[in-house]
Amino acid sequence: MSGGRGTIVLPGGPRLYVLVGGETGARLTIGRRTSAPLPRIGFIGPTTRIAQLDHDDATLLGLRLRATAWPLLSNLDLSRFTDRIVPLTSIDPDATPNTWNSGVDAAAAFAPWLAAQRAAGRARDGTAQQIIALIDASPRAGVGDVCATLGITPRQLSAICLQVFGLPPKRLLMLRRFLGVLRRLLPDTRGAGRVLWEAGYVDHSHFAKDCRRFLDSSLHGFRQRLGDGGDPL
Repeated sequence: MSGGRGTIVLPGGPRLYVLVGGETGARLTIGRRTSAPLPRIGFIGPTTRIAQLDHDDATLLGLRLRATAWPLLSNLDLSRFTDRIVPLTSIDPDATPNTWNSGVDAAAAFAPWLAAQRAAGRARDGTAQQIIALIDASPRAGVGDVCATLGITPRQLSAICLQVFGLPPKRLLMLRRFLGVLRRLLPDTRGAGRVLWEAGYVDHSHFAKDCRRFLDSSLHGFRQRLGDGGDPL
């Protein structure tokens, strides 16, 4: 994504990014809080609402991580970084992605570092993978359903979700469901009623409430804001 227009950052996350070229006046705005100037190579923790990343005339290489990727990258508690942006070296002092070839995309730029993190011997979190699989397969499931299926207590579920996803369980369930619907309806809102029902929404007003909660606008307003700027980060 080239600079000048800025990039919308959807709630969710986390993300990696690199700013190539341009000035250093980039900033990230989440609600009323602005972080500036941004590090050239940074880590955006999980975001609980829409954000705006303004990167001046720099080129942004941004990469969304898979929901269950965090245990492969770090032993830190991800909730430490929720709604925050930090240099990638805060997570790994040796993080030096190959970013200075203008023809490199974000995945290629971070591939050596990601491979090194995986080679460090960290294992996937099996329970975290089960949580995500359950949420995606049963969007109407609540916190109690997840605990019962996995045989864990609400306290244990909360600890896992904060460590691995950076969010408490209820917020994780709500946000995961919302983003799944949002990505289906952004290109085309035809058949919205069926999409919402399949995702566990009672009706359009139920989804509209989540739009205001996570996007600070209606779906129509967000689509207008996004315009032809491409896929948000």
